Amino acid sequence: MKTRKVLGILALALGVSVMSLFGGCGSKPAVDENNSAVSQNVDENSTENESGTEDSNSSENTENSDENNEVEKAEEKITIAYPENMQERGFEEAVVLEKMPVKVVSMSNLPVITLDELGVNMVAIPESSVANWSEDLDAKTTKLKVAMNSNFDIEKVIALEPDLVIMNYSNKDDYGKIVEEANVPVYYVDAGHTVSYDSIKKVTQELINAFGKDTEKGKEIMAKFDATEKRLAKCKETYAGKTVMVMLSSPPSHYVQTKNATLGSMLDMIGFTNVVDNPRAPMLPMDMEKAIEYVPDYVFVVGASKTSEEFETIMAKAFAENEEYWNSVDAIKDGNIIYLPVQYIASSGIDDLDKINDLIDLIEAKYGEK
Repeated sequence: MKTRKVLGILALALGVSVMSLFGGCGSKPAVDENNSAVSQNVDENSTENESGTEDSNSSENTENSDENNEVEKAEEKITIAYPENMQERGFEEAVVLEKMPVKVVSMSNLPVITLDELGVNMVAIPESSVANWSEDLDAKTTKLKVAMNSNFDIEKVIALEPDLVIMNYSNKDDYGKIVEEANVPVYYVDAGHTVSYDSIKKVTQELINAFGKDTEKGKEIMAKFDATEKRLAKCKETYAGKTVMVMLSSPPSHYVQTKNATLGSMLDMIGFTNVVDNPRAPMLPMDMEKAIEYVPDYVFVVGASKTSEEFETIMAKAFAENEEYWNSVDAIKDGNIIYLPVQYIASSGIDDLDKINDLIDLIEAKYGEK
């Protein structure tokens, strides 16, 4: 009996073990309803979490993409700010272009060479006697006869379909208004016979900030200003205390420039003291009675002639017609006078740096370093 009882117990234990073994490895889970519910909840939560993560990531990616697009769009925009001297004239709001312009028209000499060196495509530039355009620039652009021409046909400019026009600030109320009404952005610059070195430098820096910031070409352009200013610093020591009268002449008309005009500012930077001091007017009609009271060491006179020699002939005739008067100015009587060609009448932008260095060479050749 004991043997049967023991065998029965062993058989029962073996059966339970076998059932447990198959229950653990079979296709049907050996779990109760509660365990099955827990398993289902885990699966549902897992699915929800995965779905929620995907939606969240998708939303974040969309937001990031939108932000990146906005950044890229902002980076594509071109902002041309106005320098301080132009802000003082009321031009405070920068010109913002949606993208790099591909057809620029400049009605002013001032920005042309800078824009060309920065790779900005210009379709039209001024026909100029004071600027030296490169052969390539001259060949690929339409020339505009804008200087001293009140009857200029601004519709010709609009017909070129430019996406930016640059012009003299004094034309804002006539030409500028017409171009702006045609929905073409206009950037205004200082221009004419009275543009100072400081004004040229400031507008050049703004153009570089807009079209060539952090570029090697932009750095190269500003380095030319630095090199010129170092030479000018040495000249200031040489010519300190020397006085000048600066004339712009087209006989019988004569004007005097202050240190704020084109040639006047060059001579001021070289170290000369201008005998005409008027901070509000860069250039004035010459007061003949007052002029004989000036006692300049040197006289610099600029005119519309292509060469200094040609202009000297014209002025010699004018002086001879009123010899007694002009000889009352010792610098003229003694021949301490330098005649300059048309290139020095008005600014042509960064080309003025070469003019300044040529002017220093001319002064040193004639008067030496004294």
